Amino acid sequence: MVSYKQQLQQTENKGLTKDYFSILASLALLILLILVIYPAIKHIAEINKEISDARVIKAGLEAKLDALAQARTNYDEVKNDLGVLDLALPVGSNLPPYLKSVEDLSSKSGLKISNAQFNNVPLTKTAKTTASLQTTKISYKITLDGGFTNFEQFLVSLEKFIRVSDVTGIDITKGDQSKNGQSSTSGTLTESLGIDTYFLGAPTTTTTTTSTSGGKTQ
Repeated sequence: MVSYKQQLQQTENKGLTKDYFSILASLALLILLILVIYPAIKHIAEINKEISDARVIKAGLEAKLDALAQARTNYDEVKNDLGVLDLALPVGSNLPPYLKSVEDLSSKSGLKISNAQFNNVPLTKTAKTTASLQTTKISYKITLDGGFTNFEQFLVSLEKFIRVSDVTGIDITKGDQSKNGQSSTSGTLTESLGIDTYFLGAPTTTTTTTSTSGGKTQ
């Protein structure tokens, strides 16, 4: 016959065994839940990151679309004047036509070009599709022979000329002409002008070109 103490001991052992089993079962269930839930949590975190990145990309694209729309609006406002803008500030130096125009202006004003010296003349042509175009300056000095009123008329014509030309210096001297073997003073003046003109171009190698004899380049 089993004593009371033995029955009590057996009951306590069974209770401890049951508690240990419950703890182990709970731990096993917790581990199982972690293994099952963690991939889902990781997937949700990845989705949230993708959504955040997509919002940033969307904001960037919307900003670019707004910039393109503004560029389109600006283009529509000036597209009818692009021809005039190209004449006022051409792409590339366009030096020969410009020099011919200056020669025509001087001729119409009753002046004769005796010398012209150009500095910073680009040696390569600039395509209109060239990226990063910048305003580039050509400086030149031109010497003209004629009367003072002719000189005034030339300056007015140069100021009205569509291509931008800034007069940076003026030097006027009185010319002498020989008459019947004797030196006599006439009304002819020699005017030297320092002028800057501009164009759109990329940084290039430059040289110096001197023109004489009525503007013919040498």
